[in-house]
Parts: sequence; structure tokens; C-alpha cells
Amino acid sequence: MHPRLVVLPFVVVAAAFAIWKWSNIPEAVPACTWRTGTGTEVHQGINFDKLAPDSPLRLSVHCQTPAHLYVWSHSAEDGTVLMFPSTEVQSDLTNPLPAGQSVLPGKFDGKELAWTSRSGILATTTYVAFASNEKIPELEELLPKVRVWTNRVLGDRSMQVRNPTAEGEPLGKPRTEWPIPLLQLAAAHLREQTDPNGPMLPLPGHPGVWVASWKILEKR
Repeated sequence: MHPRLVVLPFVVVAAAFAIWKWSNIPEAVPACTWRTGTGTEVHQGINFDKLAPDSPLRLSVHCQTPAHLYVWSHSAEDGTVLMFPSTEVQSDLTNPLPAGQSVLPGKFDGKELAWTSRSGILATTTYVAFASNEKIPELEELLPKVRVWTNRVLGDRSMQVRNPTAEGEPLGKPRTEWPIPLLQLAAAHLREQTDPNGPMLPLPGHPGVWVASWKILEKR
């Protein structure tokens, strides 16, 4: 049998399956794409990307309806850091995000903001994003209790990490686990996720909450 007679039907079937798969995703499910780089040098993130320290990072989110987004990072050396929403970041984006596409952490004075990969991280850094039509009480309560990104510290408005705004012992310190069960559940649920981009996944036991994760390594 001629090889082309075998390959062509396979390609048609694969294309049809891909169309079926994406067409059967409910429209209300938010989708996200992790990004690295700036300007014209923007790349889609892949799991276990090896990135230089202080590489610029963004998250593109598409929602059919307004949604509350929460984004966190965690590593052994750095602990847990709140990325979004942060009252310490002056940006054109706040919760709830509008329907359509938003690129976090947003813009300030017309310029795109970006988080950065942290330096000196020997182990994997895991990013976890939550999307919900409503506020998530457990996450709202945690917001002021962990370290957070800010662009209010330096005159050039560059993004830095600062201590929590709440008084008392901060949560999510280095060499500790995720600070609350909900974050632990999401991280465990997404541990085997191979593609960090595309439709977010429903979080078991939490109707109306979707999650996504991305993992990176520091280039050495």
C-alpha cells in the first residue's frame, strides 16, 4: 500500500478530532496562556521552561464573562508569593477582569507590566492561576498575609516583591508548603498537567472554579 494512502486519512481524522475537542469545550470555561519575553520577543510558556533569572512573565486570560483571577507562585527557596490581584501594583487591571482577553499584570502609564522569574531558585517554581465568576473567600482572606508583587517601591516603577500588608507573621515563607489547603489542592490536581496553556481545568469539589498551572526552572 502506498504510504500516502495511509497518512492522508490519519491526518484528516486527527484534524477532525482536534476540531471536535475544541468545539465541545463549554464557552464559559476561561482559557489562559503563559508568556515569557517582551516586545516582539514574546514566547508561549511550556512546562519546565528553563529561563534566565529575572525573565519577564505575563499571563494572557480569555473569559466569556467577567471573572475573578488569582495568580500565585511557589518554590522551596522563595515560598509563596501573590502575583494577582495586588493592591500594591498600579495597573489598568483589577478584579473582576472584564469579558474578553486580558494580559496580566496589565499596563501602567501605557506601558506593559511584567512579573519576573525570581533568581537563585534551585528547585522548580510552580505558578497556579484560579478563575471564578465570584470571589473565592479562602483566597481573599490570604491576600494580605503573603508577600506580594509591587511597582510602588522604586522610582522606575519596576516590579519587586515586598512583605505582606497585614501585621503579624507572614504566611508562605521560604521552605514551607503552600499556606492553605485550597492552594495545596489545586497544585496537587495540576501536578500531572503537561500543557499549561488552553482551557483551564475545573477544580474538584469547587463548582465554578477553574485552575491552571505552569512550572519553570532557572537556567544555569
